[in-house]
Amino acid sequence: MPNTEQPFHLNWATFSMGDKRSNNGSDLSIFVGDLAADVTDNLLHETFANRCPSVKAAKVLTDANTGWSKSYGFVRFGDR
Repeated sequence: MPNTEQPFHLNWATFSMGDKRSNNGSDLSIFVGDLAADVTDNLLHETFANRCPSVKAAKVLTDANTGWSKSYGFVRFGDR
């Protein structure tokens, strides 16, 4: 995260044309990896929103069978 001592690597995510999400215009998403097992959608959203007011949403992916976190997610922003 910017303005912290933690190192991080930023990759901008894009969605394919076959993605069934609505057209979000200029929304941008980043991949966030190596998340602790107890990180929730809300915690991920709050963590980024505290530093970046353009955060629109955050999602931690979970295993469909177990419901456990896959330890990664995505954060969507309204602008860079």
